Amino acid sequence: MIRLIGGELFKLRTTRMYLGLLVAATGLVVLVTALQFALGGDASLTIEGAASVIETEADLRSVLDVSGVAVLFTLILGATALAGEHRHRTIATTFLVTPTRRRVVVAKVAGYTVAGAVFGIVVEAAAVVVAVGWLAATGNTIPFGSTVVAGLALTPVATGLAAGFGVGISAAIPNQLAAVLVGFGWVMVAEQLLGGLVPDLAQWLPFTGAGTAITGQHPEIGVVAGLGLFVSYLLVIVAVGLQVTRRRDIA
Repeated sequence: MIRLIGGELFKLRTTRMYLGLLVAATGLVVLVTALQFALGGDASLTIEGAASVIETEADLRSVLDVSGVAVLFTLILGATALAGEHRHRTIATTFLVTPTRRRVVVAKVAGYTVAGAVFGIVVEAAAVVVAVGWLAATGNTIPFGSTVVAGLALTPVATGLAAGFGVGISAAIPNQLAAVLVGFGWVMVAEQLLGGLVPDLAQWLPFTGAGTAITGQHPEIGVVAGLGLFVSYLLVIVAVGLQVTRRRDIA
């Protein structure tokens, strides 16, 4: 199994998809973080939710919270795991090398979870460089404390689990475009609608509820409960994907 996981990580290192998504996410986070500082003095232009002045740890943590962006990118990454192999017609070779399909799916979940965590670390580091650099250059204090460190440490956990969740979608839906659209649509459309129509349900949904709780942004649930809830959803979607993959004919 370790060799299979290593193989998945090697595939990710040698494909343009991972690097392309990482560059896009990092660039977006750098831009948004810089804009929060640049527009902070103008109340009419300040980005919604951004602190106008960085004075407390809570202010800095708000600026450095890139989990929403990074999680969406790693979810899309995971959604290409098996579906991408179907698209490029390499899935038959993969299953010939490892006939036990369950092992392939589990290895992809593990490998993409690790890659998703690394993804989160890189994107978060870019936000930290911009924020700390801006505060230092302008002579402001940097309220870097334990709550900020905790937020930085939890973001890679969320991005890693999101990538694993995406693999589950990819295992259940062999078409790459469909898998990506389902993942994106669930986070950006379905959960938003469900949360708006049934507010009490929002905190129990995978991403707007459990996902935000993992990074400490949902105190009603808590980090540990949010982690347990998201892992439960992850296991369910992976189980569904395993069943679909096991029964699917490979052309």
